Amino acid sequence: MTDCSVLIITGGRDAHLERVVRGLERAVPRPAEVVVVFMDQPDGQVPETELPVVVGHVSPPDGGGRLPLAEARNAAAGLATRPVLVFLDVDCIPAQDAVGRLCRTVQEHPGSLVMGTPRYLEPDWLVRGGDALGADPDSLLRELSVPHAARAHLVEGPTQDWHLVWTLVLAVSAADHARLGGFDTGFSGYGAEDTDYSFRARDAGLALRHCGAKVFHQHHGVYRPPLHHVEDIVVNARRFRQVHGVWPMEGWLEQFEQLGLVRWDRDGEVLESLREPSRSELAAARDEHRAY
Repeated sequence: MTDCSVLIITGGRDAHLERVVRGLERAVPRPAEVVVVFMDQPDGQVPETELPVVVGHVSPPDGGGRLPLAEARNAAAGLATRPVLVFLDVDCIPAQDAVGRLCRTVQEHPGSLVMGTPRYLEPDWLVRGGDALGADPDSLLRELSVPHAARAHLVEGPTQDWHLVWTLVLAVSAADHARLGGFDTGFSGYGAEDTDYSFRARDAGLALRHCGAKVFHQHHGVYRPPLHHVEDIVVNARRFRQVHGVWPMEGWLEQFEQLGLVRWDRDGEVLESLREPSRSELAAARDEHRAY
């Protein structure tokens, strides 16, 4: 058993959660604790398992429809009792050795934020692989998945790619997480809360390491660009600019600007919404056929 808490936040992703729990049951060594926090899902239940599980619930702070991502991750960290925290997206099935490698890397390199290695399952992975959790699931899941192009240059060890810190698989000591004050709940809904966390870790003197611990991201359709999150992205991008002096998510902001959804001064302080995306724009942005 490895001395870490695996932290999972979820909202209405029950099938995904089931597969993640089954993946954690295969872990060698197993985590000492699994913390699951349900977002705006008061009836959420963890699948039956022999793993030690702690459950929490959070609701949107404004009672609206925005996912309380920062609040949920902080709640999970607050419920955890082990010295190493492994944030794992509910979409991500861990390879058998992933949790152990992440925990060991944090222990061997105190004061580090540690990124794992996501691979993205193809849209037809369930059809091609069945349950994909049979006798040798890691080999099958690797065959059914692809790496993310933006992370192809990363190698095992230290890195300065702070903008690539994604909370879908991230490990840190509980003490360092507490020292950072957790995730900034001023970021509401989708976008930039993980980059803010990583930049604050950098500014606090933490090191960043990339670890080859693999997780397999379960496919779901995406919006390219994420037009269903325009409002959140605009609000969070403005906050990020105020805190860090640079714009996050520039590629998305540029696409929003080209569509006439926002007015953006990339060299200044102006970012404002002009209109909501139309139904036809949302439909055109929806992509069910790529791995990510």
